[in-house]
Amino acid sequence: MILAGGFGTRLYPLTKCKPKALLEMGNKTILDHLVEKLELCPIVRKIVLVTNGRFAVDFMEWARKRKTTYRKPISIVENKVYEPEKRLGAVRDLYLGIHSDRDDADGFLVLLGDNYFDFPLNYFANLYCVGHRQSAFVGLYDVKDRDIASQYGVVELDENSQIVDFEEKPAIPKSTLISIGVYYLPNKFQARLTQYLELEKLNPDKIGDFIAWLSKKEPLYGIEFDGTWFDIGDRISYEKAKEGF
Repeated sequence: MILAGGFGTRLYPLTKCKPKALLEMGNKTILDHLVEKLELCPIVRKIVLVTNGRFAVDFMEWARKRKTTYRKPISIVENKVYEPEKRLGAVRDLYLGIHSDRDDADGFLVLLGDNYFDFPLNYFANLYCVGHRQSAFVGLYDVKDRDIASQYGVVELDENSQIVDFEEKPAIPKSTLISIGVYYLPNKFQARLTQYLELEKLNPDKIGDFIAWLSKKEPLYGIEFDGTWFDIGDRISYEKAKEGF
């Protein structure tokens, strides 16, 4: 599942009439880079992309043009929101994407649509195939700088790679290991998602807040990735990502 329901307001005017995930990185869109990673991951049977009402047509047109490019079916789920001020939030979009899928999936590999990375996702597949399909995993990256880490969800692991602390944008980070918007969530965690949104009515805006909350309720494990990673949040980070690419 790819979450692309944001409006990219920090990238205006680039994203005034185009979704962030369809900006170019090299000779491809950010979205194409993500889908190529999912295409190569054997546990992924199909791809669900959640978007807002303003950009749904753009993504549908993108998917139509790639019917023969990708093997795995791609479905576009629209959250019917047309203005940034009325956005549902990434956690609510995740809920919508999961409940739009009536397949008997064991779980969901979730990517945020404003990420670029060059490492494969096969480690998730390896864990799945050796019997860990009921465990939740969070993709991590060591930015090696506490000032940079303070802008993200900062994670501490124990000796078994279980997350023992997850703090969203801490003023004083305990480590430089951050969450990068790559998650595997077993199907059984749907109940926790409902609890977070409907029963406790917690912040639906950021996935990191949900993951931090979830780490206090369930065992979550971190997978540290090596390679190149960019968070494309604003004009400066987008230009840096293009230069680095």
